[in-house]
Amino acid sequence: MSSPYTTLGLPPDGVAWAALAAACVLVPIMRMRQSGASRRGLLPALALGASLLSFGYIAHYLRGGPRIIDATSYYLQARAMAHGYFSFPLLAPSGSFRGRFLLAPGDHSLAVIFPPGYAALLAAGFLIHAPMAVGPFLAALIVLCTYALAREVSGRSDVALLAAGLSVVCAALRYHTADTMSHGLSGLLLCGTTWLALRARRSDALLCGLGCGWLLATRPITGLVALVLSASLLVRSPRRALCFALGLIPGTLLLLCYQRATTGSFWGSTQLAYYALADGPPGCFRYGFGPRIGCLFEHGEYVRARLPNGYGPSQALRVTLRRLAVHSIDIANAAPLALLIPAGAWLGRKARGVPTIFFGCLGLVLAYAPFYFDASYPGGGARLFADLLPLEHVLLALAVVHLRLRAFALPLSLAGFALHASFSHRALAEREGGRPMFETEVLTRAHVTHGLIFVDTDHGFNLGHDPGQANAQRGLVIARYEHDAHDLVLWNRLGRPASYRYSYQPSASDGHPELLPYTPDAARFRTEAESEWPPLAVRGGWAQPDFFPCASSGRSLHLQPSSSPAGMSVDFELLAPDSSPHTLYLGWIRAAGPPTTLTLRPGTADVVPGPAEEQGLMPGAASLQVAGGAPACLELDFGLVTVPGGAQRFRLTASRLGMLDYVEVRP
Repeated sequence: MSSPYTTLGLPPDGVAWAALAAACVLVPIMRMRQSGASRRGLLPALALGASLLSFGYIAHYLRGGPRIIDATSYYLQARAMAHGYFSFPLLAPSGSFRGRFLLAPGDHSLAVIFPPGYAALLAAGFLIHAPMAVGPFLAALIVLCTYALAREVSGRSDVALLAAGLSVVCAALRYHTADTMSHGLSGLLLCGTTWLALRARRSDALLCGLGCGWLLATRPITGLVALVLSASLLVRSPRRALCFALGLIPGTLLLLCYQRATTGSFWGSTQLAYYALADGPPGCFRYGFGPRIGCLFEHGEYVRARLPNGYGPSQALRVTLRRLAVHSIDIANAAPLALLIPAGAWLGRKARGVPTIFFGCLGLVLAYAPFYFDASYPGGGARLFADLLPLEHVLLALAVVHLRLRAFALPLSLAGFALHASFSHRALAEREGGRPMFETEVLTRAHVTHGLIFVDTDHGFNLGHDPGQANAQRGLVIARYEHDAHDLVLWNRLGRPASYRYSYQPSASDGHPELLPYTPDAARFRTEAESEWPPLAVRGGWAQPDFFPCASSGRSLHLQPSSSPAGMSVDFELLAPDSSPHTLYLGWIRAAGPPTTLTLRPGTADVVPGPAEEQGLMPGAASLQVAGGAPACLELDFGLVTVPGGAQRFRLTASRLGMLDYVEVRP
C-alpha cells in the first residue's frame, strides 16, 4: 500500500531534515539534569516555540492561508460573523453565490453549515485584521493547558514539561493550529475543561461550564463527551453542579440561535439541512447505522468502495480501526510512542483524574463510531480524534517518565516526523486548494480595487467573498464564474462595473493565478442546471451535478427520485433579461426506460402552454410528457413564461430519473 501514511524514507523537505537534525542534538540535551531555574523558563519558551512553529506551518505547508475546503468555509463563516451575520445577505441571482457547504435559509441569504463556536473566535481575528494569527495563539495556549493538566494529575513538573514538549513537536497539532479548522480550539477546550473540573476551585465549575458550552457550539459530539467527563467530576457538590449548568448556557444559546437563523428551527441541524439538499440518498448523512447511510456525491468513491450495503457495526469497527491507525501517527509522529498511552493510564491509575482522562479518550472514539466517513486526510490526520491530542500527551508523558524513557521520547518524535509523518504534510502542501485559488496579491499587482471578480472554485469564493461588501463601484464583489445567465444578470444588477475572471489551474505544473478582463455574454439567457446546485429545495429524491457527453457544458443536474409515486421536484431560479413574455426551453437528458412526465410550476409567474397544448392560459403549471427510449439529449418547449423582475423561483417535478441540462428563455 502506498500512501502518505505508510511512506518511510529520507526526509522529503528542509523542514523534515531540520527535525532530524534536532532529534540528534536533543538526545544528549535530554540526558542532562535541569535545575529548577532552567525549568521555570522552559514553559514560556515551549509555548512561544509552538506558536512560531504554527506560523511556520502556515508559510511552508499551507502556502500562506487556509488549505482545505472545510478551512476556507470556516474562513467565510468567521468573516460573516465579524460583520454581525449568522446567515449573510445575498445578492440576486443567488446561484452566483450558492455552492459547497453553503445553505440558503431563504432566497436572499446564505450561511456556512458548520457550528459557530470556532468561527466566533476566528471572527475576532478578522476584527483585528489577523485571522491567521488565531491558530498560533491557540497553539501557545494548548501548550500551557497541557502543562497545567499534566501537573494537576501527576504533581510533577518533569511530567508536565514533557507533555508540553510533546505538544510542541506534534505535527498534527501544528496543522490544526495553523489551518482555520476547529480542532485546535476543541482540543484546548477539552483539555481546559478537564483541568478545571479536576482542580475544582470556587470559580472553576462556572469556567468549566463556559468551556463545555463553547465546545458544544464548536464540535457538538466532542462537547457532549466533555460535558459527561466534567460533570462526573463536579456532581459531588450541588453548588458546583449548579455553577457548571449556568456556564453551559451561553455556548448552548449560540449554537441554538445559529441553527434558528440557518434552518428556521432551534433544533434543526445545519449540516443535516444542507445534505438533504445537496446529496443523497435521502438521510445519507445521519448519525447512526442503516442500509442507506453514506452520501454518494460528497463521499461517493469512499461509500462505493467501503459501504456498498450501508453502515453497520462491522463497518463501524473497520472505520474506527482505520482512524486509530492514522491517529497513532498523529499523537507523537511515531506510532510506537502512541502504544504507550494505555501504559500511562495504567501506571498513573492511582492518580486522581488519570482514569477519567483515559476513559474520556475512549468515549470520544466510541462517540464518533456511528459516523460513517473516515474524515482523515494528509496533514490533518484522523481529525475526528484530533481533539484528544492534549489529553493523550498527558498520558504519554506519564508513561515515558515512569518507564524512564524521557531522554528518547522527544528525539524519537522528531525523527518520526522526519522519516515518516512528514510525507503526509508534504502531500498536503502539494495538493490543490487553498490560498492560490484566491490571492489578494494578484488583485494588488493588477491595481484592481473595485469591481466584480468571478472565481471558478469553492476555495476561491470562500476566501474572497466579503459578506459586508455589495457595491462593486466602491469595493470588490466576489461571485462564482458560471459562464451562463447568472454572470450577466449579476453584472447588470451591479450597474455593469469593471469585471474580471480570476483564473487558476492547479493541475498545471507551472500554474499561477491570473486576473483576466471578462464581460459576461449577452447573446443568450441560458442557465446551466448544475449552476443551481445545491437546489433551493428538493423533495422526493436527490440531485447532484453529473457528467454526460452531450450536455451543453459537459455537466448537468442528475435528478434521482426515491420510491415516491409522485416523483421528485427541485426548486431553482429562472433568469430572464426582463419581465416581458419569453419562450421557455428546457434541456433534458432522457434516461433509458419508460416515458417521463415533467411539470413546471412557477412561484408567481404565468406559464402559457406550448404549441402542443393550445387551450389558453394554464394556471399554475405546465406539463410535458417525454417519450421513453434510449438515453438522449432533448430540448423541450414549455411555451411562454413571464419572469417578474428577471429572476423567479420555479419548481420542476419529474416522474422518474433523468438529467436537467439547462433552462433557457428566448424572445
